[in-house]
Amino acid sequence: MEQPILNPSRFGLAEFERQDWVATAEMGIKPEDLLDPGYWAHVSARMKPFDRIEIRAEDGSWIAELLVLGCDRNWAKIHIMSAHNLTNTDVSQTQSASIQHKVEWKGPHKKFVVIRLADSNILKEGIADKAEADLWMREHEKVTG
Repeated sequence: MEQPILNPSRFGLAEFERQDWVATAEMGIKPEDLLDPGYWAHVSARMKPFDRIEIRAEDGSWIAELLVLGCDRNWAKIHIMSAHNLTNTDVSQTQSASIQHKVEWKGPHKKFVVIRLADSNILKEGIADKAEADLWMREHEKVTG
């Protein structure tokens, strides 16, 4: 019996064979919601079978790895290869910085935000760097007392 050998035409770099995507799920979306083919309607035309998707909860509470099983113009069927719930300690981007306010990571869209603790109101959002958010918070506290 002859030993099977992989033909070189069946072997290639991943970037030529599949696409790797990264997505941020809106607040309130759970990993099981991703199984609904309609969830992918606005992006499915860009996908192809065997693409991979890394999807993260906007608030950093979970992350999942997905495999595209099939897709068309307005739907995609995916398989959840792995999903992990995360805590603030895991993400290590949520931190109290003062008694009056705190700096918190709210995902790649809102980025770092400054929150007033008294009423949980977001005073400033979209700050790319934690140090910059801390500085904005300290300056704000100087002005407001």
